[in-house]
Amino acid sequence: MPLQALDVFTSKEEGEELLGDVVSGCKMLNKNIAKFLLLKFLYFYVNVDGLTVTTGHCYKNVTVTYQVAVTKTRLRINSNLSEPYVEFEDSVRVDRVRICCPGYRKIIFGLCEPVCQDMCPPNSYCAEPNKCECQRGYEQSHNHHVRSISKKPMQKLQCRPVCGGGCSAAHSYCVSRNKCACRPGYKDVSSWFSPLRCERIQCPGDQLYDLEQRKCIKVVMNLEQLMEKVGEKLAHGLNELDYEVDDDSESSWQYNSKED
Repeated sequence: MPLQALDVFTSKEEGEELLGDVVSGCKMLNKNIAKFLLLKFLYFYVNVDGLTVTTGHCYKNVTVTYQVAVTKTRLRINSNLSEPYVEFEDSVRVDRVRICCPGYRKIIFGLCEPVCQDMCPPNSYCAEPNKCECQRGYEQSHNHHVRSISKKPMQKLQCRPVCGGGCSAAHSYCVSRNKCACRPGYKDVSSWFSPLRCERIQCPGDQLYDLEQRKCIKVVMNLEQLMEKVGEKLAHGLNELDYEVDDDSESSWQYNSKED
């Protein structure tokens, strides 16, 4: 059956028709619940974070069979007189019904939302059928270092937060929409209602801060001790070099030495 595509809210009449459907549905519910759902409808109507709700409507023609009353006459038994009677007969008509367009699914009150076969990445939402876009307060991050060996580029959407004006505090970065935080290895030392202020986390003398574990960990030896040990080994020959340092401690020292 033919489908006629309809643009999203192409006319005022369509918007009023949809709102009428919402109001009719609300009348069947508790007043407080109806008010809540109506507010949610208005909230999603303006295309906000995490969800896009549009009409996404198409129309198609369907054949409907129904019965109509037809008045007929017949002769009475044992009489030449006729009498009227009513008989129901099948009739066919073509109705134009509203459905969700391909790529959309029906939700409450006849609204349609786009469907993305693959789950949208974090901080994004399904804006059109099989098309994700970054949520408000996030922007697309373009990674120029990753290239596909296939002729067809495989681009995966990555959304990064946007902080208006940037993060002015030293050693801070944008973690979510208009929200800055201290970088790993630093802590917020600002007081209430004061601007963000980040200071390096100080660990005891025998510990270093591990960025992956985000805590101070004890190391077998510090830099001076390690250099002293290397000097001793070099004095005995390079072939006998053995630091006797476990991998975790060595990697923690290397990671933190770059931060200093």
